Amino acid sequence: MNVDVESLGSVSRTAREGAERAADNLAGMTGIDARVDVTAVTLASFDDLAHDDERVGVEVDLSGGIEGASLLTFSPSGADALLDALVPGADATESAIAEVGNVVTSGFVDGWADHLGTIVDVSPPAYVEGTGAELLEAAGVDPDRALAFRSEVVAVGEALDVEFHMFPDPESMREVLGADDGVAVEKLVTLREMGRAGARTASESVSAMTGIDACVDVTRLSFVPVEDVPGNLSDARYVGVVLELDGPFGGYVMILFDEASAREVVDALVPGEEATDSFDGMARSAMTELGNVMTSSFVDGWANVLDATIDISTPQFVHDMGGAIAESVVARLGRRQANAVLFDAALRADDRTFDCELYVLPDETEFRDALDDIDVDDTAERTTKAGSL
Repeated sequence: MNVDVESLGSVSRTAREGAERAADNLAGMTGIDARVDVTAVTLASFDDLAHDDERVGVEVDLSGGIEGASLLTFSPSGADALLDALVPGADATESAIAEVGNVVTSGFVDGWADHLGTIVDVSPPAYVEGTGAELLEAAGVDPDRALAFRSEVVAVGEALDVEFHMFPDPESMREVLGADDGVAVEKLVTLREMGRAGARTASESVSAMTGIDACVDVTRLSFVPVEDVPGNLSDARYVGVVLELDGPFGGYVMILFDEASAREVVDALVPGEEATDSFDGMARSAMTELGNVMTSSFVDGWANVLDATIDISTPQFVHDMGGAIAESVVARLGRRQANAVLFDAALRADDRTFDCELYVLPDETEFRDALDDIDVDDTAERTTKAGSL
């Protein structure tokens, strides 16, 4: 199937409209002031979507204007908070969760129906519970890849943790996103695998420099309106670097550690150096050097696969709220494009405080040109070799 890359970001706006209707429905039912935090068209592997945490919610089958399935899920504590707002003191029951799920899912679907100028029929909601992997399997999601619409709804002061995933069938995706002269989905999958290989190489650089055995936890390739990029980062304070790319495609890289992880890294790189609240002096130099090496490791893998040279700028040290850091990058990128291609990877360590987020925001036009030049078979072979180094 071919898709128009530009339309992927544009359709995210429709998904956001549906998510905002869903949030309004939720607020109307519960009195909780809910808002949309993240909305994106995501090309994610089954493993990336299959979180190990327990979820409860509803599955709804879609037919008519869109064929496919949807999952609306809550963390158990989020479900308790919602139902307590509806009926204080009442226990969470399957029927109550199904009722809430039905109303909220209708908001998502109505937004899509209006955009498409059609009717989307929904099945009665089926109560589901289990890990993310179990729910995806039950919904029949393609285990190899899924082009999904993902939204998250949150509320200030409430542990809502609401996630909505819509998985249209391939034919429906062709109707919504298809383009005969667009980019083959296989090329997008290849690019995601390139990013995953680059993230593994970056994590190996971290391990070599710090002795912290880090690994890649999650990788995603998403398509979002450029102004929605900051919503993909939490409100926590991060320490890290921002670098600019120049080569087959320009853009920006953000390497961000939460503050506790940054202190662990500084201690490993500069024993005896205590990082101050401002991370100045040797601590700042250590974080900048690590970010530079990680970015070089990541980009070198892409350059090898694309058989091209990708240059990176001098790293800019950053220490701020995640959204604020992203907004500074988006302000530069948004002058040239309305939609953003966002690759993100999470690096974790089992035995240490280590939480690192890696984000790549390519220039949209140059990104499309790079995709046109990708030979899927040749690139897959190069990606395999790069990932095994």
